[in-house]
Amino acid sequence: MAGLTDGALIGRPYVIAGRMGGQDVARDVSPAALREGITNGMALAAARRFVKDLIVVEPDPAACLKVNEAIESIINRYAPAWQNDGIGNIFCNITGTQRLFGPAADCVCLIQNEITDKIKIESAAAAAANKLVCKVASRTIRPEGFIEVRPGEEASFLSHQDITLLPGLGRSLMKTIRVTGFHEVGELAALSDSEAISLFGKKGLILRDSALGIDNSPVTPNKNRTIESRADFSEDIIDELTIRGVLTSLAEHTGLQIRREKLGARIICLTAVYSDGIETQASEKKKHALVLDKDIITSAVNLYLRTVTRRIRVRSICLSLEDFCPLYYEPDLFEAASETADKNLQEAADKIKTRYGSGKLTRGISLAASTFPNKQVHKRIKDNVMGIL
Repeated sequence: MAGLTDGALIGRPYVIAGRMGGQDVARDVSPAALREGITNGMALAAARRFVKDLIVVEPDPAACLKVNEAIESIINRYAPAWQNDGIGNIFCNITGTQRLFGPAADCVCLIQNEITDKIKIESAAAAAANKLVCKVASRTIRPEGFIEVRPGEEASFLSHQDITLLPGLGRSLMKTIRVTGFHEVGELAALSDSEAISLFGKKGLILRDSALGIDNSPVTPNKNRTIESRADFSEDIIDELTIRGVLTSLAEHTGLQIRREKLGARIICLTAVYSDGIETQASEKKKHALVLDKDIITSAVNLYLRTVTRRIRVRSICLSLEDFCPLYYEPDLFEAASETADKNLQEAADKIKTRYGSGKLTRGISLAASTFPNKQVHKRIKDNVMGIL
């Protein structure tokens, strides 16, 4: 965003840096920096080794939000369903729009040209059968341009691409890949089932299929989804400490899920069913998106105190989050001195839960919920557009 407002940066290598995963990384990269070998997500220390006097720019959340909303407004006129993943990619499902906008390639070019004309941003765009191939294809032409991969040509297109272009390759997988000596995606695609599993373990088949261009994940509109956790009690309860413990547990479940998907939620909803079958519910739209567990828990408890006012036992509680936005441009992500410690603590907690299971680390108050013998917690993700539970 800085390059749009600061003419001195035009043509120069710079990055927009922020904290992610406990270290400073390049969140966005100028075309000149990209040509020097710096990529999105690269550690800032490593980026500085590529460019001696690299310019590091502070993120501007307000400007990012404004531009993202403008881009989304344009895309919304062309695509029935679209997904902003929050890290620089917007995926559009344009199935069935041929009569209005022509073939897929024509439709993508119309979107791209309108973004350039109205927002003055040059972009890299791709037309392909799935999100994975689109992502790899756009990476091959960055920082700008258009490329089309026709249906059935996914594997041949990917075959000679650099293996690092495949999305989802973490540090541990890259270490193993370096040991194998593989450099091109086609070398992964050629592995048999047994070879893929012996080299990469349980992720081997997924990795091999990705190298073949196989990706069945749907385009999931962030604003039409609900991520919820529900606790059903076979014995109705009224104890406030236990209920607060349950709310904490539900908030931690939903919080971990949205952060894994790099989302923040602007709406929080609470539904409670009393022992006599009467249901009560309330929701709250937040000015700033909920991201951290502590904020979700606080909002959930406040909703409960406002909503569940009858002195009758409770049969079930459901906590849900809606109206998602990508974390990439959400102001709560960017480093404010007073929030850094909370974010670092949350990142560390998420790493432990992801590696060892969500039940291995929790707040003390949720132990009150665990002492209740008949509690059942169900995590459910609902996609209202795709009709998937």
